[in-house]
This record gives sequence, structure tokens and C-alpha cells, in this order.
Amino acid sequence: MDQKTVEKLESKIEEAIAEIIVKMSLKKLPLLPARRTMHLMAKAPVTVYDAAVENCRRPPEENRS
Repeated sequence: MDQKTVEKLESKIEEAIAEIIVKMSLKKLPLLPARRTMHLMAKAPVTVYDAAVENCRRPPEENRS
């Protein structure tokens, strides 16, 4: 995927993670993660999705494991 799309997905997912963590607060969570941690939490699913997109673009014989 192009970098702009990746960054937008990461940003939107990071916003969602932050919103959920703030709503749950320390009442239900053992610690509130740093902003950098939330950023990394958002990068992980985007990386997995990006890999899936790339796998779909490859010819079928390259997708065999």
C-alpha cells in the first residue's frame, strides 16, 4: 500500500485505541500505556493488513508455502 494510506490507517486505529483505553481507564486496566505504545499497537494490525494486501497481489504460485 502507499505510505499515505498506511499512515492514515495507523492514525485512525491509534485514535480508536486511545479512545477505548481512556474509556476503560485504570478501573479496568492495570496501566495506561504511553502514547508511543499506543502508536506501536496501531502499527501492528496495519502491518499485518499490508502483508495480506501484498500477498493478494502476487501470482498464485508465489503465495504457496
